[in-house]
Amino acid sequence: MAIKKISLLLACIISLDLYFLGQDLFPLVRDIGLIGDESSKDFAPPDKLIIGVEVSRDALYKFSDEENVIKAGLFTRGLNTVEIEANGLFLESGTHVYFLDLKAGDLTLRKEIEIDIQLDSSGVDSGTPPQVKNPEPEPEYELSMFVGEKLMVSGRKSLSKELSFNVELPPLPDGYGPFYEIEKEYKNPLRNSFSILDAIGAGYSLIKNMIDKKKMQKQVKPVQKHEQLTATFMRRDSEGAAREVTAVIKLKVKNGIL
Repeated sequence: MAIKKISLLLACIISLDLYFLGQDLFPLVRDIGLIGDESSKDFAPPDKLIIGVEVSRDALYKFSDEENVIKAGLFTRGLNTVEIEANGLFLESGTHVYFLDLKAGDLTLRKEIEIDIQLDSSGVDSGTPPQVKNPEPEPEYELSMFVGEKLMVSGRKSLSKELSFNVELPPLPDGYGPFYEIEKEYKNPLRNSFSILDAIGAGYSLIKNMIDKKKMQKQVKPVQKHEQLTATFMRRDSEGAAREVTAVIKLKVKNGIL
């Protein structure tokens, strides 16, 4: 009887060891990172940030900040995304903390996610208004009429810059009308003929293009996750001048088990 109890106890211990060993070898969360272009440029700062979470199996999740739950639901095996509204994140430099709680079976995990944003506004100042060139004076001329040595009429006029040109067109062919070129094309005896080699070549090109399009559709690029992104945008300073701002966005993950 005692041997049987000892055997059951050893079996339970081995099962627990294998369970936790499996969690180490095949972790629930494989990777977490920012999704987007590594370097982007726009007139306005990003309105949202996208976090990609790759899990090894289905798990319930809850994503929250230090005060409120932002999103909750089910992560399926593979890549999942969580969006963060970023309207207030790019007002000043700082670190923003979020929490990702996961539950898969009896396992409960918490990931602390820090998003650090550093702003650099020492970019090019584009608020200087462009210099307006003074318009060139219009050329003028003076017209006077004399009778002998006596001035009868005098006046000053501006020379208009708009010049008119008279272009002489060649004589039109006989029977010319609105449909002259179309009728001429239809009367061409070679218009209704075609080359068999050209038709075969056109068919081959069409089939080749269809095959190439199918190959391109199959070659789907994997979504890249990054630990750091750079976003450049425009912002007006206290004097009202538009200035270029560069934001460096870094993501850091801290592990935890509840």
